[in-house]
Amino acid sequence: MNIKIDTQFHNFQGPSSNYYNAMDRFEDILKYKMNGLDIPQIETQTNENPVIFGSNDYSSNNQSPIFENDSLNTYNTELSTNNLAAASPYANVFGNSHISSFDTNDIRKKSNVTAAQIDEKLQGTPLNGLGSYFKRAEEIYGVNALILTAIAKLESGNGNSAIARDKNNLFGFGAYDRSPYESAKSYATKQDSIYDVAKHLSTNYLRAGGMYFNGYSLDGVNVRYSTNKNWANSVSRIANELVN
Repeated sequence: MNIKIDTQFHNFQGPSSNYYNAMDRFEDILKYKMNGLDIPQIETQTNENPVIFGSNDYSSNNQSPIFENDSLNTYNTELSTNNLAAASPYANVFGNSHISSFDTNDIRKKSNVTAAQIDEKLQGTPLNGLGSYFKRAEEIYGVNALILTAIAKLESGNGNSAIARDKNNLFGFGAYDRSPYESAKSYATKQDSIYDVAKHLSTNYLRAGGMYFNGYSLDGVNVRYSTNKNWANSVSRIANELVN
C-alpha cells in the first residue's frame, strides 16, 4: 500500500485538550499510524481465546492520534499458564517468575494476582468481569496485568467514557484530537480492546528494536506513549490501588 504522508503539520496542537504542547512527537506517531504497522484487529470468537488477524488501516484519517484522553482528570478464576509462555512469541520473558504485584522498572514481569482479585477491585464499574482478559493478555503478550488494568482505568475513566461505553475501547486507542469520539477504534467486545493494546505495547514499546522502544520501565513507555509527564505516576498509583 503506497501512502503519501504530509509531514508538514506545524500547527499540530497535541493529542487532546489537555496536551497542547505535543508538537515534537506528532510526525513520528502519524507516520506509524498511516504506515499501517502490524497492529492486529482482534475478533474474539469465544470468551477466552482471541483470534488475531489482519492489520489496522489508519490511512483514511489524517488527523493526529491520541494516546491518552482526558480521563486523567476524571479519575480521582485465576488462569493457568498452560505453557503459554513457551507457545507465544509475545509471552512474558520471565516465564513463571512472579513479583508481589508489579515492577515499574520492568512492566513485562508478571503479576501474582488472580483474575478474581482484579475483578474484586473493579466491582461497581463497567470494567468488572474483565479480570480474566487482563490476565490472559499478560500471558500472551507479556505486559503486566495490573499495569494494563491501571491504564484502562485511567484512559476510560473507570470504564465510564463514551468511547469505552459505546465502542468498547478502554484505552482511547485510535482516537484523533479533532474528532476523538468519531475516530476512536471500535471493538466488538471490551476484551478485544485489551488484547489489541497489549500487543501494541508488547510489539512497539517493550521489544528491543520496536518503533517506540525506550526500555522496559513504565517511565520509559511514558516518554513515547503519552505527552503527559505524570502519566506513568498516575498509572502506578492506580496499579497500587488495585493491590491495596
